[in-house]
Amino acid sequence: MPITRIKKGQKGFTLIEIMVSVSIFAIILLISSGSIYTIFDANGKSQNLRSVMDNLNYTLESMTRTIRFGYDYHCDRGVTPTYLPRDCGSGASSLVLVADSGSEIIYDLNNGRITRSIDGATNDMTSSDVTVSTLTFWVLGSDPYCSPESGCSTTDTAQPRVIIVVQGYVGPKLTTRSSFSLQTTVSQRVVDAK
Repeated sequence: MPITRIKKGQKGFTLIEIMVSVSIFAIILLISSGSIYTIFDANGKSQNLRSVMDNLNYTLESMTRTIRFGYDYHCDRGVTPTYLPRDCGSGASSLVLVADSGSEIIYDLNNGRITRSIDGATNDMTSSDVTVSTLTFWVLGSDPYCSPESGCSTTDTAQPRVIIVVQGYVGPKLTTRSSFSLQTTVSQRVVDAK
């Protein structure tokens, strides 16, 4: 087998040229893989945030539905009798009402979760991924025994309504934490003709 000779004008790559090109390729690959990992991280955070916000949305929808069809709202959890409606214009962290089924419902904030108590049986409404730092209820137009001395009018013509403010965050790590602040107003569906 004849050995071919390389002509003087034909040269190949030197070892240094190959090492430089492989090094440049490795650096570009490292930079692009870092951005790909960042994109995967952001996608995971986005999906987690979406599922948690769906849970929080479901919780608020359930609360507003129960409040809308309920009656006798008040924020004073320990006051007896609990069936008397009272306004709380300064806000409170719990809401007591009578559901359309006649059950006493209490919404409260307990260890960073929104809880619901139905006739004494308490369960969590929000998932463990959600940390609720503030839950505030304002009840307006509910008190039939309102007097001008207490700062309200004796001619109450407004439907009772509840303003709900929920604030908190999602995510256990400080670097991936996302804050939220939600507010909604619910008016009583049953005509208030007291």
